[in-house]
Amino acid sequence: MVFKQEWRSYSKTLLIWAVCVEGLYFVMLLMFPQLRDTMKDVADLYKNMGAFSEAFGMDKMNIGTVTGFYGTYVGAILSIGGGMFAAMIGTSVLAKEEGGHTAEYLFTLPYSRKNIVIKKMLAIASIILVFEVVGAAVGLLGVAIVGGEYSVANLLLFHVGQMCMHLELASIGILISAYTKRVNVGVGLGIALLMYFLDMMSRVLDQLKVCKYITPFYYANASDVLVQEKIDMGLLAVGGVVTVVCLVTAITHYNRKDLAA
Repeated sequence: MVFKQEWRSYSKTLLIWAVCVEGLYFVMLLMFPQLRDTMKDVADLYKNMGAFSEAFGMDKMNIGTVTGFYGTYVGAILSIGGGMFAAMIGTSVLAKEEGGHTAEYLFTLPYSRKNIVIKKMLAIASIILVFEVVGAAVGLLGVAIVGGEYSVANLLLFHVGQMCMHLELASIGILISAYTKRVNVGVGLGIALLMYFLDMMSRVLDQLKVCKYITPFYYANASDVLVQEKIDMGLLAVGGVVTVVCLVTAITHYNRKDLAA
């Protein structure tokens, strides 16, 4: 019941964000054949723009190729858009019960509070999974239409990294949701943007290199995954630990929390 209710609650949000985010980069991919020659001319220029190139990964990828174009544009749109979507639904999943005054009814059901929270988490994870699978399908369809040389395995690996990143952002949002009494979408969106900003700064400033252990955008960055053809497993493991800690802490705290009716 709880799992299905969460799906009904977020189905329209999922549809809107999927159409906006994945529809946008699909259209961008379809434009690539018309932009191919222009991109080849400016590729070298982008590579030599110093900090700007490093921040956006243009020093590693050739945007004149379909893979480089995919990594630069699809990577940016999916990373930011998907990250904001994941953080937003994460920060609302528990807080909405108190903010909407439905907690009193929900927790009179014949389920333990822990059971309800876990089912909500599973619903959020499945929603993100659907978002990622559709995103990967749309991306692969786009590159199949425009043609060129690309590796399906590498593109799928990139989307796996994106899924892990979005799940981590959602878990941080769920942790915040467990401690708040009202839905604050701005906090979720702010977290996603902050993490994205930290990823860019960690690539440009040596003093902020340590931030790569904080932001999940680093291990999921298209310029690293598509060029190196692998995900940094050390950073991915750190992200996995953060995800588990956030979820366990959220369950523990919410199980003891005095809920507002």
